[in-house]
Amino acid sequence: MISQRLRASFLALGTLLLLSACASPHMRDASEPVAAVKPAENAATLVLMRPSMFGGAIQSSVYDITSGKSEFIGIVSAGKKLAYGTPAGKRRLMVVGESADFMDADFATDQIYYARIAPRFGMWKARFSLEPVPASSADLESDLKTCTWVENTPASHDWARTNMQSVEMKKAEYLPDWEKGSDKPFIAQDTGRKAQP
Repeated sequence: MISQRLRASFLALGTLLLLSACASPHMRDASEPVAAVKPAENAATLVLMRPSMFGGAIQSSVYDITSGKSEFIGIVSAGKKLAYGTPAGKRRLMVVGESADFMDADFATDQIYYARIAPRFGMWKARFSLEPVPASSADLESDLKTCTWVENTPASHDWARTNMQSVEMKKAEYLPDWEKGSDKPFIAQDTGRKAQP
């Protein structure tokens, strides 16, 4: 009985160490941001989460490309989540790993939306997709509990500036084919959760 408890303790400790080793050194752990429960005035919040541990050593960086320019949102590691305060209305987002993938959204004011960063097999390392998660999804609460909050740092913004040329090349390579596709991920206005008063 004691050996089983000891084994379980070592397993839990090993998992914790593995997760911390996979986290981006450019982001920092954070408490729940205000935007996760109450968006700014005339804005919405998108919570980006990565509950899967597959491809844990590879980081996924996320951008808002609505304006045509790649605006850095943050780096979302395995087991992490990030709140992005965004203007309401139509937006286009991009996630980058080995390749780039995209998602469109139409955000309503004072709503909180959710998207999962889903790893998939790539040629050399993990690729990622953005998957809308409706607020009514049965998996949402467990996905959120699996992940801990992170926020940007000066180091994450420096990383984004240093890697912007590579990011832009991936966007130019993958966006035209994505735009031709018919089954594009999309977050509709009515799939969010009303913010707390």
